Amino acid sequence: MRADGEPDPSLRRLWLVAAIDAIIPRPIFLVGGAAVDLHTGRYQPTDVDLVGVVTAEDRSALVDAGFVESGGRHLRWDYPDGTSELVEFPGSKLDGTSERIQLSDTVTVNVISVESLVVDRITQAADGTIVTFDEAVRLIVATADRVDWVAVVAEINANPETSYLGSTGKAHELLVAAGLEEVAAEHFESS
Repeated sequence: MRADGEPDPSLRRLWLVAAIDAIIPRPIFLVGGAAVDLHTGRYQPTDVDLVGVVTAEDRSALVDAGFVESGGRHLRWDYPDGTSELVEFPGSKLDGTSERIQLSDTVTVNVISVESLVVDRITQAADGTIVTFDEAVRLIVATADRVDWVAVVAEINANPETSYLGSTGKAHELLVAAGLEEVAAEHFESS
């Protein structure tokens, strides 16, 4: 597997996703901490989260390909250098939009878009804990120049589960904490 020889952890995870994608006959999408790391280069994910329809037959095919059942929703890939990567399938549907990352002339992987990832992390930060707040701020700081803030606002407002975020002040608070006062004032209400 190409991931086995890749020294860069972010690229190694992408090649692992590509290998899984080659086995599962339906689209899968990289989300969660590994996606944050890909977009920022500053996150240590505990596993590789993939969403998409993954059947029992797919899991069996992954085990046949060398993945190890680790209990629950996790599989483990053991690299030749003695390290391993946990892979989790936390859901069957991507919340938001995706982008394709090209790894080679013939290999691409689906990754949650930076805008949808920002919405996801703003949503998590609404729980009020300092850890999720700080993680959201780090993501916003690292990606601010690439984020389409109009798309972020549209995604928040289009989803009944996140529409409250635009009016709670949480998104505004995160953007101010990230030093993006003008973006906060233009797109979000303060509390």
